[in-house]
Amino acid sequence: MIRAQRLLILFFALPSIAYAFPASLQKHSSFAVTRKILLKDKWKPINVHAHDDYPLIGVEHELAKMNIKEFDSCSIDNSSCVMRYKRGNECLTVFTVGEKIKYMKVVDWNDECPTPSSSEAKKTQR
Repeated sequence: MIRAQRLLILFFALPSIAYAFPASLQKHSSFAVTRKILLKDKWKPINVHAHDDYPLIGVEHELAKMNIKEFDSCSIDNSSCVMRYKRGNECLTVFTVGEKIKYMKVVDWNDECPTPSSSEAKKTQR
């Protein structure tokens, strides 16, 4: 009976262990500090807009100038950004708020991968 219970626990616990998020992710932590830790932990920034003519708005100008190109999009109205990373087959999307990089805070994250941009999709169709 105890063996069956242990197997059940492993069955339900393993998927959550396999998709565990980095310990460095903490709500309300500094984006700049979190980013340094993610890069050190081998998370690679995904330049979602490398092959399109995405017009920069708001804090995106400052991010691009600082060579932080993993932003998917940033809003002007509430200063939130979506940042994308990849490590092997794992994806990490980090959500931030803040009008300036030094004030940006991590507010949430998930394991979603970015969808290919329309220009990337056109390239693969050729």
